[in-house]
Amino acid sequence: MILREIWNILSLGGPTALPLLIASIFSLAVIIEKTLFFARYKGSNTRLIKKVEMLLEEGDTMAALNQLKGKRGPAVKMLSTAVKHNSEDPERIRELLQIVGENEIKKMERHLPILDVVAMVSPLLGLLGTVLGIISSFNILGATAGVGNPAQVSGGIAAALISTAIGLIIAIPTAIFYSYFSNIVERKAHKLNQSMVEIMDIINNNDSNSRYRTRRERNVQTYSK
Repeated sequence: MILREIWNILSLGGPTALPLLIASIFSLAVIIEKTLFFARYKGSNTRLIKKVEMLLEEGDTMAALNQLKGKRGPAVKMLSTAVKHNSEDPERIRELLQIVGENEIKKMERHLPILDVVAMVSPLLGLLGTVLGIISSFNILGATAGVGNPAQVSGGIAAALISTAIGLIIAIPTAIFYSYFSNIVERKAHKLNQSMVEIMDIINNNDSNSRYRTRRERNVQTYSK
């Protein structure tokens, strides 16, 4: 019954009702997808980073990797990449982390342009429906020398008003969600940059400690001789 009422309203919206319906379906699909996507990556990774740092300081790389198994999130992927390549040059590790971070940001931004386009195009489609509806009404009046069927004239006006309303109903929440998700991406990108700095500090400290232990072992060996 509800679907029938919605279809009746859409059928009164004129030729732009179908494109608007398709736009609303795309918008709703993206909103649901991004809501579920960001819901998976809530929470802080501060404790995990500290735990991995302690394991690396102890020289237990395998334990650090095992600690990251099963964990999800952009920061976790960056940390896992750094641990796997911790024996390489720090500049090389920084390049790898930047690549991982850029890929993760692209994943977060995926499909968001659809919301932007829908929010921009929906009011224009509604306006087009309004214009077509008014043109239809004037054509009826012109064909009957100003004495047309009131039902036909009102039908054209209704199509114009309904088309405009549908366009705004779709555009307003879509624009709100686009702004909301874009803000989330911006915040998470900032956190990723902070995580990258923390991870590089861990790698640099671990590299310094490794060099210190190596020199100390060499000194001990030399002294024992």
